[in-house]
Amino acid sequence: MGALTEHLTQLRKEILALRSARQGLTQALEREAEERRVGVSQTLADFSKNFASMARKTKANRLDSLADLKRTVNGLRTAVHTDLSSIRQAWRALNTPMRGAEEKLESPAKQETEAHLEGSRSETSGQAQLIVGGGEKPARKKRKR
Repeated sequence: MGALTEHLTQLRKEILALRSARQGLTQALEREAEERRVGVSQTLADFSKNFASMARKTKANRLDSLADLKRTVNGLRTAVHTDLSSIRQAWRALNTPMRGAEEKLESPAKQETEAHLEGSRSETSGQAQLIVGGGEKPARKKRKR
């Protein structure tokens, strides 16, 4: 029975060695898994921080663009309002007697209005005529088929 005892002793030692190796492998896998969990958590935290930073920058850029757009639109509205005011003033001056019209019109608008009136008078035999609308389209000629 000596050989059988030796084989069983050697088998037992191999089993213990394999068990020890398995425990070492299991512990190594658990350490690696924990390290990966920490790494993934850190990466997600970095993503979140970067996303929040980009969101703040994007929002600031949009607000700046919106402020610029508002300033531009307000400037254009003011310009249109000024133009309409000048146009109204010119129309009012045209509806008043001619003596008062020259005093009411400002110089640039006055010169444009006088030039337009002179052109209208020459075309209409001396009478000032206001043209309403853009005119009519000429009649189309029919093609022969």
